[in-house]
Amino acid sequence: MPLILDETDVAILKSLLEDGRKSFRQISRDTGITTPTVKARYERLVNIGFIKGVLPVFDFEKVETQEKNFIQLRDIKDNTKIKQNIRKNPQESVIKKEINEIQKRISRGLAINMICDFCKGPVYGKPRILKFADIERFFCCTSCKSGYSEKFRGRIESIKRKYEGKSEMDE
Repeated sequence: MPLILDETDVAILKSLLEDGRKSFRQISRDTGITTPTVKARYERLVNIGFIKGVLPVFDFEKVETQEKNFIQLRDIKDNTKIKQNIRKNPQESVIKKEINEIQKRISRGLAINMICDFCKGPVYGKPRILKFADIERFFCCTSCKSGYSEKFRGRIESIKRKYEGKSEMDE
């Protein structure tokens, strides 16, 4: 069963589209959603693979050359490929137009297909979730969840220890 985006997810994604460098606290202020919820939802979207990364957009108009280079987002359907276009008069409106197109596609009820983190098969129904430290892994069945836990037991324990140590330092 795919993960269905709700208003909270959509608000976070739209806030990130405005500026991908925003802190969780700033996104919280912009959206009215608590900071821990923003962090948890963001990490969930990263963990299921919907957010692949946050990429900068460069404006080479600021560079003194004969030709102006402008890197822009292109072809969002193909896993957010970045292409470099050389133009003499780049316009900021091109990026704004593409961001608007992305915002139209991100809406409540958007279904995201999930893939099992162990067998790489589709997740049908409610996923089985393994949580450790601030990480979530999603599985299609309890066998895959336990297989993953067994295979990566040492790594999981190491991450948990580091996370607990980090939490104690923060206090």
